[in-house]
Amino acid sequence: MTQTIAERLAQFSESLQFDDIPPEVIDKTKRLALDTIGVCIGSTQIDFGKSALKLVARWGGAREATMIGRRAKVPAHNAALCNGILGHGQDYDDTHTESVVHTGAALAPVALAVAERTGCSGREMLTALVGGLEATIRIAMPALNKFHLRGFHTTSVAATFGAALIAAKLEKIGLQRTVEAVGISGSFTSGLLECIPAGSGAKRLHAGWGALCGIVAAQLAQGDYTGPNSVFEGKLGVYNSFLRGEPLDLDVIFKGLGHDWETLNIRPKLYPCCHYLQAFLDCAAALRREQKIRTDDIAGISCRIAQGAVNIVCEPWEKKLNPITGYDARFSLPFAVALMLTRGKAGVAEFSEQNAADPQIRQLMAKVSYAAEPKYEVKDMPGWIEVTLKDGKRHVHEIPEVRGNAKNPVALEELLDKFDANTSFLGAAASSRIADDILALDKQADIHGFMARLGAPKVAESAA
Repeated sequence: MTQTIAERLAQFSESLQFDDIPPEVIDKTKRLALDTIGVCIGSTQIDFGKSALKLVARWGGAREATMIGRRAKVPAHNAALCNGILGHGQDYDDTHTESVVHTGAALAPVALAVAERTGCSGREMLTALVGGLEATIRIAMPALNKFHLRGFHTTSVAATFGAALIAAKLEKIGLQRTVEAVGISGSFTSGLLECIPAGSGAKRLHAGWGALCGIVAAQLAQGDYTGPNSVFEGKLGVYNSFLRGEPLDLDVIFKGLGHDWETLNIRPKLYPCCHYLQAFLDCAAALRREQKIRTDDIAGISCRIAQGAVNIVCEPWEKKLNPITGYDARFSLPFAVALMLTRGKAGVAEFSEQNAADPQIRQLMAKVSYAAEPKYEVKDMPGWIEVTLKDGKRHVHEIPEVRGNAKNPVALEELLDKFDANTSFLGAAASSRIADDILALDKQADIHGFMARLGAPKVAESAA
């Protein structure tokens, strides 16, 4: 009998061993954990992060797993929810751009929380995480950007299943119950993107909610609940329900599985905003640096963008020209371009309500226009900017493919710089100690000590 997609992915995850995974994939996974945890730590100092920590701590429950930045432990699913919010809430988290999934923020919190609850080793945790990353990416691959175009957040749709696989593996619930957990996850998967044009902060919840639901699905499977093994390809399954009528190549899910590691193509962000804006920020930075462009001399700014990115960072254009909050600004093409050309940097501090209302930035935003470029593919998240000066001169910069995949990786030094910036309030010594621990996760016999340090990092006196 032919196996279903859920059965094949469950078998892949359940049978995966640490020694099956190439060293470069383990190294990349540790770097993704470094990046995600650094963003989580930084988010503990921001209002939305403080609110998440306070709320989840108030729920109480079994002391199983650590919320990053808090001493108190909470149930593992709640810790994963909170840490997922911390990891995704700044929009500073990684993306597998072809599947359009924010993998690290949704799945690293699951692996950390369940490994802490079960007392697993760093190797076991990393093995489960790699299995979940690969499965999540491949679940989303047939759809490419189509979930987004239908209004569903791909991360919420796909990562719930990967979270269930991770939890099931670390809980050692067995193959059949793992299949049930994947099937149960189909009843939980969700995430509407209306929050972006509406200017709400609900998107911050999506990665954490997928994390929580995946863990709960595995727990329900342990409790003998069942789920449909045809959850993906069935008549009322994920693909037919979310993408009815769309032509999909489901064979791509298993192409090279266990040999071609899509984890290597997960791209970290270097700016805290939508991944569709990363290349545009690099373009604007290059024009400012190389052409010495002064904003007072600019007559117009033309941008070319992949059609599949338009609905997130360009529409409705009137709202993108008038972001109200710093969070709105993280999804605005005109704001990102004008910010970089005006300020020369685009870090956490720059994506602020004050800058969103800054008259100089607003004036330059009004000069920005865009057009969808037919040759661009959304998976590359490209950017093209032409700045026309008042004297008629034109300067163009193009980035055809955003950095971070296997072909064009982000250097460890750049990730450490980002980690240091996110954790600077701890002091250099504490920040460095945590980074070293993360990059040595495969050497740790059990991660309880590491997680305890994340719950209550020691702040240097000079930074306190």
